[in-house]
Amino acid sequence: MTLAVRLGAAAALVTVACTPTARPTFSETIDPRDLFPLETGNAWSYDVDTGESSTTLAVSRVESFDGRIAEVRTAQTLVRYEVLREGIRVPPGEAWVLRLPFEEGATWPGRGGRTARLVSMGLRVETRAGAFEDCVLVSETGGKLELEVRTVYCPRVGPVSVESTMRSNLSDRALTVSAKLRGYEVSPTSSPRP
Repeated sequence: MTLAVRLGAAAALVTVACTPTARPTFSETIDPRDLFPLETGNAWSYDVDTGESSTTLAVSRVESFDGRIAEVRTAQTLVRYEVLREGIRVPPGEAWVLRLPFEEGATWPGRGGRTARLVSMGLRVETRAGAFEDCVLVSETGGKLELEVRTVYCPRVGPVSVESTMRSNLSDRALTVSAKLRGYEVSPTSSPRP
């Protein structure tokens, strides 16, 4: 192959690579149900760091899912989630865990009176459970406790990182508890989408 032919092929490749295409946006390709798959039996284990010398193991498991309502147990706590086309919320109110549209800066009412904001998309995150791509970071701030909760959700996995920070009004000290995904068992979504 001559140098002119190779240069011409390289120029054509660069032209094709730089030509804008009508690719779907992130919010058109990802579904909130993919970021938090709530099928019965799905489970996540986390290393929880409370600032002590050793971490604690926490396990969350979907006990039931009827296609709309999922019940997730972590230790003695059972949380119900309502899975809707526009996102996942905690019934009966308007507290959303994830909500469309997925655009950086989008906000919605979060749990505990907090406001949730989609901080960033397309993140790469590594934990003991592996490396994950195309993740989103949601930050919840405010509410009665002035708590900040930062959660990273990854497609077909679920929450891989949760960090909760509370500031003391008296001393301005911060207490942070973080949980990093240690392992997970997630089945592909098999229920019809509402």
